Amino acid sequence: MTSPLATYSSPDITEKLFAVKEGNSRYSTTNGKTTGPSTYVLNAGQVDIDKPSDPRINPATQQPTTLSKLRMELTGMQDDINEFLTQRMEVAKNKKLKIQNTSEEKRIENEINELLDGGDGDDDEDAEDQKEKNTNAK
Repeated sequence: MTSPLATYSSPDITEKLFAVKEGNSRYSTTNGKTTGPSTYVLNAGQVDIDKPSDPRINPATQQPTTLSKLRMELTGMQDDINEFLTQRMEVAKNKKLKIQNTSEEKRIENEINELLDGGDGDDDEDAEDQKEKNTNAK
C-alpha cells in the first residue's frame, strides 16, 4: 500500500507537497495534535467523547491493519496541513495589521501636519457658516 499524498497550491505558492514521513511518530497514532478539543476545554473538565479509537492490530503480525495504518497516516498529514495553514493565516494576519498600522500612521501624520500648518480642523464649519451668512444677507 502506498502512503497518501496531498498538494497545496495558491497564487503565491506554486506547490506544497504533504507526504508521510516514515518513522515519524506523528504518523503512528490516531490521536492528532491539531484535532479534538483544545487543552483549555479539557482543563475545564470536559471529556473528549469523540476521541478516536486506537489502531487495530493484526493478531498474526502484531502490526496495525492496513486501514489502521492509513488512518494513522491521514491523521499525521492532517496535523501537517493544519499547522501549515495556521502559519499562513498568521502571516496574512500580520500583513493586514501592518497595512492597517501604516494607513493609521499616515492619517495621524496628515492630521498633525494640518494642525502644525495652522489648521484647526474647523475649515469645513467656517466655510459653511460663511455660506449661510451670504444666503441670509440676500
